[in-house]
Amino acid sequence: MDAEAIKALKGRYCNSLTEYSRFKTREVLIGDVPLGGNNPIRIQSMTTTNTLESIGTVEQNIRMIETGIEYVRITAPSIKEAQNLA
Repeated sequence: MDAEAIKALKGRYCNSLTEYSRFKTREVLIGDVPLGGNNPIRIQSMTTTNTLESIGTVEQNIRMIETGIEYVRITAPSIKEAQNLA
């Protein structure tokens, strides 16, 4: 974080209730969609299905993508879930 961004916050989590501000971040690519930097704020969500229920998880992903979600996160809390996603 640069000195200008630190000054803008003045020790508070939210520096203004009425004005929009963002920290400067570096750009990274998730797939072919850039995140951070000067890119727009991305809409993301996380599945709530049991990751072992492949069809339900895929269907939920499709519904989220159709509503405009740009990044979908799927949890894999154990090796069993990770293997199911492979």
